[in-house]
Amino acid sequence: MSAASSAFSTDGHVVIVGASLAGLRAAEALRKGGFGGRLTLVGDEPYDRPPLSKQVLAGRIPPESTALPQDSGLEAEWRLGTPAVGLDPPRARR
Repeated sequence: MSAASSAFSTDGHVVIVGASLAGLRAAEALRKGGFGGRLTLVGDEPYDRPPLSKQVLAGRIPPESTALPQDSGLEAEWRLGTPAVGLDPPRARR
């Protein structure tokens, strides 16, 4: 591993846009792969769509039970209810 990739794995910051199941799985994969830097999940969709569309509509589970776990040991910052509206790489490097 190069010095740059080693520093990133401990001091970097990854922002995952999309806080649904796919975003959660991406965050879990980063942590499982050894990423120890800062992790932020941003999304306007704090729920798991498959249960929402099937089980909630069928009346088998209440809508509030579709929230994704936010305390899953990821040590991540969750910004739920926040849509991603742009990317400003030069500002992010400061």
